[in-house]
Amino acid sequence: MSHPSLSHRRTHNLLLISKLLNQRDHVSPITIILDSLEQPAKPLLREYLRRAELSRSNTIFLSFETLQAPKNATHFISCWKKQLNHILQEVTKLLSSSSGASAASQRFIILIDSLHAIASHSTQDLAFNLPGYLSSFIIPDPRHPTRQVSLVAAYHTDVPCHTPSSKYAPSPLAQLNYLATSIMILHPIAHLLAQKAAGDRSLAAPVFGLTEELEGVVIGLNGKTKSLKPGMNGFAIELEHRRKSGRGVVDWFFLPSQLPKQSTVNERLRETVTLLDDHPLFRKQFDLRPGSEEELSNLTFDLSLTERQKQEREGVVLPYFDAQKAGGGGEGGRILYDMGVEDDFDDEEDED
Repeated sequence: MSHPSLSHRRTHNLLLISKLLNQRDHVSPITIILDSLEQPAKPLLREYLRRAELSRSNTIFLSFETLQAPKNATHFISCWKKQLNHILQEVTKLLSSSSGASAASQRFIILIDSLHAIASHSTQDLAFNLPGYLSSFIIPDPRHPTRQVSLVAAYHTDVPCHTPSSKYAPSPLAQLNYLATSIMILHPIAHLLAQKAAGDRSLAAPVFGLTEELEGVVIGLNGKTKSLKPGMNGFAIELEHRRKSGRGVVDWFFLPSQLPKQSTVNERLRETVTLLDDHPLFRKQFDLRPGSEEELSNLTFDLSLTERQKQEREGVVLPYFDAQKAGGGGEGGRILYDMGVEDDFDDEEDED
């Protein structure tokens, strides 16, 4: 049985992540993906391209480290050894050349596989404005009021960036966090499973890769998930979305890495992303009595217990528990005291 709070999150947040991945309703103009060596952003970028192809949206792939053009990309621009202003001019030219009348043909998604080159340029040249440069890709054009342009860019957190020339200048990552309307942090499912197993045993959470701070270790060797089923293996997305009202939404999602073969249109359009709490290895068991879900639906706190908490509750021994069994409740209250060796009690002195 699904818990009320989990059902509410599933309804609203799954709709939100679906809009973000499909870029519907221009829900997030700028999305920043924070990846690492342990979990690259390439699978998520491929998911963006797959969904854009199904919705017939135009994609412009700006390649700083990708050699071959993805098969689902509408336009591919190799940015290697190109000046940043020339890249912006090529993108603007592609946007202006679009003259489609349908709403889908006026929807563009600009994908950047790595922001490291742009971020490094911002630290060396104080006159270069990183937020202003990225915002220039999505500036509305008065000649095309129905055009919707969204930017999805990946930033490698493990790749060191040059120190800003001015000590008062913010780091590129701080500027990106301030600029983005949605931030997606990617985590390998194997690391989360290892951390969950350690937390269940009240142990310190393990670290992997560069976080281990061991000489020669770049990518962790532990936490392999080859034994998992195809639908259970993938990566987790830690999402922080900022609405127009200023309210933030933070949640964790799971995206499988291998999708089953999809033959029909309905199967290709089926949603694959789920809440991380709905993953079979992360799912929490809620043992509620029949009818108790309606009774707890109006509460602002959670009264349910997990199986482990129930077992620990049964093992708790209350003090003076025998006073509740001996004599019943008709004898009134009484105080039970067990004398120890340090108590000096004499029956004869007590009689006096």
